[in-house]
Amino acid sequence: MTQHTSPPIDYIGVVKSLNTALEQGKPYLPLELQKQAHQSLRAIDERLALGVHHTIVALAGGTGSGKSSTFNAISGLEFADVGVRRPTTARLASCSWNSTATALLDWLEVDHDRRIFRDTALDGADQRELDGLILLDLPDHDSVAEHHRTIVDKVLPLVDLLIWVVDPQKYADAALHTQYLRKLVGLETSMLVVLNQADKLTAEEQQTISSDLRRLLQSDGLGDVDIRVISARHGAGVDDLKADIQQAVAAQSMASRRLDDELSRIAGMISAYTPTGVVEDLGPTLSGEVDRYAIAAGLATVKETIESTTEHDRATGTPPRLSPPHTSAVENLRLAWLDRITSPLRSGFADAVRDAAGSAEDLHSALVKACDTMEVPWGPVPGARTRRITAMSLIAAGAIFIAGGVLFMVFSPVALGIIGAVLGVILVAAGLFGWYSARKKAQYEARERANAFEEHARTALGAAIISVLFTPVAPILAIHHNIRRATRHVETSTHRVVPTQHASAAPPATPQARLPQRTT
Repeated sequence: MTQHTSPPIDYIGVVKSLNTALEQGKPYLPLELQKQAHQSLRAIDERLALGVHHTIVALAGGTGSGKSSTFNAISGLEFADVGVRRPTTARLASCSWNSTATALLDWLEVDHDRRIFRDTALDGADQRELDGLILLDLPDHDSVAEHHRTIVDKVLPLVDLLIWVVDPQKYADAALHTQYLRKLVGLETSMLVVLNQADKLTAEEQQTISSDLRRLLQSDGLGDVDIRVISARHGAGVDDLKADIQQAVAAQSMASRRLDDELSRIAGMISAYTPTGVVEDLGPTLSGEVDRYAIAAGLATVKETIESTTEHDRATGTPPRLSPPHTSAVENLRLAWLDRITSPLRSGFADAVRDAAGSAEDLHSALVKACDTMEVPWGPVPGARTRRITAMSLIAAGAIFIAGGVLFMVFSPVALGIIGAVLGVILVAAGLFGWYSARKKAQYEARERANAFEEHARTALGAAIISVLFTPVAPILAIHHNIRRATRHVETSTHRVVPTQHASAAPPATPQARLPQRTT
């Protein structure tokens, strides 16, 4: 079995974090998931209250697998029920290697007449390496009695090391794999599978069945679970199995590891419904949404009209208006946005987002209001006409001076003509420069007006989108983010990320079979 050590974990804090995540996700997470998670967290809470100084090892299996014989072989006592005709285990039985386990056995609901304390037996001193061990013999999981299966289902999440005992005839039983093993993905380091009744098999048959069992475990998503081959009745392989148990007890971390695994499994169950890729902050997406609505409202055309008329001083009469998108366009844009937001969400969250978002009618009304209250910068630019008239006057005056200078040079002293022509050239140059400056000033003012209108229009459109779509949806996405962050923190703090598969999910594809890691 794989051993690992880890720094101390704030189990109480982790349990609280998961309970908070479940409470926040109550309206959105599947009821069955919440039920399973709450049940496991309550059991963990109770176990923490009792301490983690005991190592609980449970033997689970079906009718006739030899589970009780394995219990007796490990304990060295003839205590558990062993029958000849259809052997069954009807009640939970325990063997404790420490007489201080009474409170824990009460919590596990082991009947008093089904308890034995190994440290009171004659050879108890020889069993010190198992001090702290509580060995449980569970009722048969495939029993026809409903209360037997109820006991198994209740105890399984609580144990620190789970040993599944199977036999050569029923190791491939569909109920075992679909109803139990596939639901325990993530607990591989706290599990063993024991193939019992090896005395009935040849060496070749042992190898064949072990290989097929390995294939089935891989198909269940439990490819890392170790397999042991034993004969509980004749003792073959039992010493190796006891060595595994002794190793778990000696590590003094099995209970903590089991808690790690179970907490990580619960976190994985929850995080499977809060996947990555979900928009956590709608703010950065607003610009793209405004772009889409601006196109539908004809913002670019209005902006171009404002810029063109202002530049050429034709901004007179009725100003252009921003037209709100048609109702059908608004509905299409709204549905496209919802599809983008909800596509990575699981159904509970996705449905809540769709229900919370405002309707197309609400959004259209908000857009109409935004367009109606939009102020369009319109009319002549102050000083623009004066600058143009001044520039034209200078050009005209310069032309007059140039013409006069030429006449003077023909009919009067040349010097006076040259002076007049030069002055005229200066005036024309000044006028042309003034005309150029006026034009540049008009272009600048036109761009400023158009850009200011665009900014105000985008702000108004964005406010409508935020109020109708973003604001109602944001709290749901925030809860999704909080749950995701909490579960990832739990998975990180317990030093593993478990690819948990929900009970209703399809089993993983069967990988290539490999031989067991160790067989006896």
